[in-house]
Amino acid sequence: MQPERLRTLADGIFAIALTLLVLELPVPLHSTDLGHDLLPQWPFYAAYVVSFVTLGIVWMNYHALLDGVGTVDRALVELNLLLLLFVAVVPWPTGLLAEYLREPDGQSSAAAITYGAVMTAMSGTFTLIWIRLARARDLLHPRARTRLRGALRRSAVGPAAYAASTVIAVFNATTAFVLFAAVAVYFALSARRRPTEPAPG
Repeated sequence: MQPERLRTLADGIFAIALTLLVLELPVPLHSTDLGHDLLPQWPFYAAYVVSFVTLGIVWMNYHALLDGVGTVDRALVELNLLLLLFVAVVPWPTGLLAEYLREPDGQSSAAAITYGAVMTAMSGTFTLIWIRLARARDLLHPRARTRLRGALRRSAVGPAAYAASTVIAVFNATTAFVLFAAVAVYFALSARRRPTEPAPG
């Protein structure tokens, strides 16, 4: 199988996931003071931005990764499908976190843990893809093989950061949410510093 088939499938899944995120944004009904009624909904806006930026970065990094792949085998296809499984589900924990972030500790923590678990799984799968490529270097273009070590090192940041944030969510959901946002900002800045190299998801 050629990488273009994976790229086409991924583009469709990412497009759907990014679009579904907006459906979680609330619309106050029968409001007599819309400006006032919109302000308390800030968790929805913040969660939308964080998840949109995160998925956007993963999409860009995914394309950067595929640019270095010459051909794919069954194991790589399966890992890509696993990655897309988690990408497709991101709108659900995003809405969950936005809805329960201001609830009592138990409720908000459960929502933040769910969000963190999905993000950890998504970024962890991205790392597994790099590990697979490191073990099957013949799948890569020669120019991409020289960047494997750096890509593997950077790809480990995502799952580690999301896992740590998820642990913190057990104690404080708001702090965890701020950390989720910080991870998104980190990857956004990291990708801009290395626009020509594959970066982790």
